[in-house]
Amino acid sequence: MMVYITSTLAMAQESAADVSNETNEDAFQEHFYESLKQKGIENYDRAITALLVCKELEPANDVIDYELGLNYMYQHKYVQAQPYLEAAISKRSNNKWYLDALLTCYKNQQNIAKAIEVASKLSATNPNYKGVLADLYIEQQEYDKALVVIDEMDANGVQRAEAAQKRSKVIMLQNISALAKPKSAERSSSVNNPIDDYKNQILKQQERTDYKEMLSVSSDALDNFPTQPDFYYLKGVALNKLQEYKMATEVLEEGLGYLLDDKQLENNIFKELMFAYNKLGETEKSNEYQLKIDANN
Repeated sequence: MMVYITSTLAMAQESAADVSNETNEDAFQEHFYESLKQKGIENYDRAITALLVCKELEPANDVIDYELGLNYMYQHKYVQAQPYLEAAISKRSNNKWYLDALLTCYKNQQNIAKAIEVASKLSATNPNYKGVLADLYIEQQEYDKALVVIDEMDANGVQRAEAAQKRSKVIMLQNISALAKPKSAERSSSVNNPIDDYKNQILKQQERTDYKEMLSVSSDALDNFPTQPDFYYLKGVALNKLQEYKMATEVLEEGLGYLLDDKQLENNIFKELMFAYNKLGETEKSNEYQLKIDANN
């Protein structure tokens, strides 16, 4: 009789565990699909809420970490996205989608050193990332390393046109650096930063109210340094002055994605967006940016 009771109790416990597991699985699936639905309609806060429930149910699930990282990035919340993406990669270190997302996250935080690490890993198995890696070395002013990667692109054969373009860029930037070097030992031993050189050129054109040249130089600056928010702002200013308001909104809003804890620059971009949207007759959007300025002050 005791054996029968013990056996029955064990069966009951197993049955209860099965029911509990099924309930958890159903809840996980329900919240996961809800997160995908909300992400699809760009309601990222609700997607994150649903994913956090999934995270409680399955803490080790790397897909949930990845999805949380993506949804935070869609909101330009790169600091919040980073630990989730890193957690996903810690579980699947060679997943190219996870690595690509983390690369984007690092780039948008101006963490170029970390971005180079990820791009190096991706480019080892996918030659298409060699162009990204070369650009990162260029932005870091590591021109010799950039040229090594460019040589690899050239040897690959598929990316020769892109390699030639990047090689020309490196040569141009090396020339700028060489010209900026002090000509005597008594002068400062530091070399001007090409980013600062571009900024000075653009600001000079702005002072001269030569907005066409300002647009040209800022566009060139963005081609060489596509993650610098200052250049998006200055290009947006030039476009507003040239009455290219629609294009100005696109450039300025893209620049917001590269901002990191710079309230003054953020407010400056908001002001240019207010101006552009007013000129376009979109007062609701203009008011939206006024509220953002008020919240920053």
